[in-house]
Order: sequence, then C-alpha cells, then structure tokens
Amino acid sequence: MRILHFILGKANPNRANGVNQVVYGLAKHQTQNNDNVTVVGVSKSMTTDYELVDRTFFKVHAFKNFNKAFQYIKNNINNVDIVHLHGVWHIMNIKLGKYLESINKPYIITAHCGYSVDRLKQSNYWIKLLYHKLWQKHLFENSAGIHAITREEATDIAKYCNHPNIFVIPNGMDQAFYSNKIYKVKKHSKIKLGYVGRLSVEKNIDNLIKAIALLPNNIQQKIELYLIGPINSKTYKLQRLVASLNLENIVHFTNGIYGEEKIHTLLDLDIYIHPAYSDVVGISVIEALSLGIPTIVTRTSHMSYYFNSNAFIMVEPTSFDLCRGIIELYKRQEDWAELSVKARQLAQEQFNWEKIVKHFANQFNNIVK
Repeated sequence: MRILHFILGKANPNRANGVNQVVYGLAKHQTQNNDNVTVVGVSKSMTTDYELVDRTFFKVHAFKNFNKAFQYIKNNINNVDIVHLHGVWHIMNIKLGKYLESINKPYIITAHCGYSVDRLKQSNYWIKLLYHKLWQKHLFENSAGIHAITREEATDIAKYCNHPNIFVIPNGMDQAFYSNKIYKVKKHSKIKLGYVGRLSVEKNIDNLIKAIALLPNNIQQKIELYLIGPINSKTYKLQRLVASLNLENIVHFTNGIYGEEKIHTLLDLDIYIHPAYSDVVGISVIEALSLGIPTIVTRTSHMSYYFNSNAFIMVEPTSFDLCRGIIELYKRQEDWAELSVKARQLAQEQFNWEKIVKHFANQFNNIVK
C-alpha cells in the first residue's frame, strides 16, 4: 500500500507534540510492514522553505509554506493509494481534502481527540462549531473513513459526524524497544510520582497539584511529584499555585526531556500519574505501561475499556479522586511488582505497533480495492 500522511510538524518523536510522536511510530511500522510511506509536513518555524528529513525508516518532506506542500502532494498524488490526514481545526486539511475529493482519491482522517467536549470548550467554542458546520463536517463525512483512537472518541466524533465507517484502532509503542527496559520496585527515601507531557489545560495539572495538597500529612511528607514537560508562560501559573499551597519542597518542575534520558527518568519513578481531563490513552501513559511502571490514570483518558486488565489504578479527574488514587497506590506497595507485570502485558497486547499496523492495513485494503 502506498500511504501519504499529512501533518503539522516533522514527525519528530523527540518532542512534546503527541500527534507527531504517533505519526512517527505509525509510519515507521507501516514501512517495516512493507508499505510505501511518505510523510508531508508543514512547519512554520522552519528557517528554510523545504527540508527533507530522514527518520531512518521513512522520509518527511517538510515545508514552511502550505501552498508548496500542497503543490508537492499534487505533483506526486499518482504515486499514492490513500492519504491519511491528521488533526482538526486547521484550514490546510480542508483544502487538501477538497482536492482529494475532486480527484476521487480516498483519504481517512484522525481527529486525535479534537472532538472531546472539554477540548472543544477550551477556547473559541462557538467559532469551532461554526467552522465545523461550514467546512470540517464535509471533510469528515466525505472521507473514506474516520479513525478513532478509542471507543470513547468514536462516540465523541459520532455526535458531530454521520459516517458509516468510524473505526477504532489504538495508538501504540515499539514494544521490542522496551523488552530490556524493566521497572524495578525501589527503596527511595521518598516515593517519586511523575507526569510526562505538556503542562497544558486539558492535562489537568492544577487538580493534580491540589490533590497533593489534600494528602494526609503522613503520606504527603513521604512523596515527591515531578512534573516533566516544556516550561512556558502557562507553567508559571502552575508554579504560583504550588507556592500558594506551600508545596515547593514536594512538587518539582523539570523541563521537557526526550530519548534515553526520558526513559531513564521514567524508570527512576515509583509511580506514574496521568491526570488528564481528556486523552485518547496518551502516549506517555502507553510508555509508562510499556515500562511496567505502577500507574494512576484518569477514566477520562479513555482507559475504561482496559480496566479489567488490573494493570493500573483508575480515578476521576477531580483533585479529591486523584488524591484517593495516590493514597490507594501508596498503601498497596506490596502489589507494585504485580501491577508492573500486568502493565507490561497490557501494553504488549493492546498498544503494540506491530499488531496495530495490521489493523490499519485491513482498513486500507477494504477502502482501496
């Protein structure tokens, strides 16, 4: 199958941008599955008009300007069987989708959690609804298929789009990479909780900080929380919250880290915690499970369908329920080794790119026939 992915960015796995991490993993394993994969990206931060990026297993044609990216796609569209669009709320997908429809070239689209209620209402809610009604609804409903990452996301999308082929395939990780990277129960003087990712509104970091403040003193004095993600102007508000709750000695902000340094940092944690209001089983959650780290994750991260695996603690995204989850896992230290084993089993069974690309291949083959 000849597949073209269109994205914002360069499919760089060493960035906080989850969509780019996903596209990198998907394109890499589709190539290894003998698909012919091209990635075309638009990155306005580039200093040159065009850059050919070698991601080892595939190449990214990166453009600073959409019009030039669009022209490249049109010039090469006869060498493509299907186009995979990623993301919502940007006009580039609308323009490209309209062109693909005009030449009867099949395309699918992944929303990457863009239709979850809290993300819709995060900013410009009424403008988004109008934009959807005027342009984006047509884009989705005239696609050959809509890819949802979780069943919950499929329900969110179905509220806004009437389509007979909304199919569910999860995100994944390269499980072979984690085979010799194994979590071990440690004897830290203080238990290390950690979160990795963007410190943004939908990640609900403020309620996580408040949860730490709600802990009983005897537990609060025995833990540390590490918030690992790019520090920017929005982070300063969280730092002020930490100061107002007198948690400076407990809550630590660490700038974004990537690659082997990130793996080493994760393995040094005792507990991974993911407090998001909305997520489609975030990449950092999958990574924590793949490493076998005892994990606390919100139900609203779309984890409900995996709860019977007994591989993690599930909580609500409220400060008091995050607090409850921390207390529960703190008191279950004798179960951490078992949770670690089950977490790895869940990741290997459900979030494994080698298996996932075969599901995509089946969908694409059904579309292009």
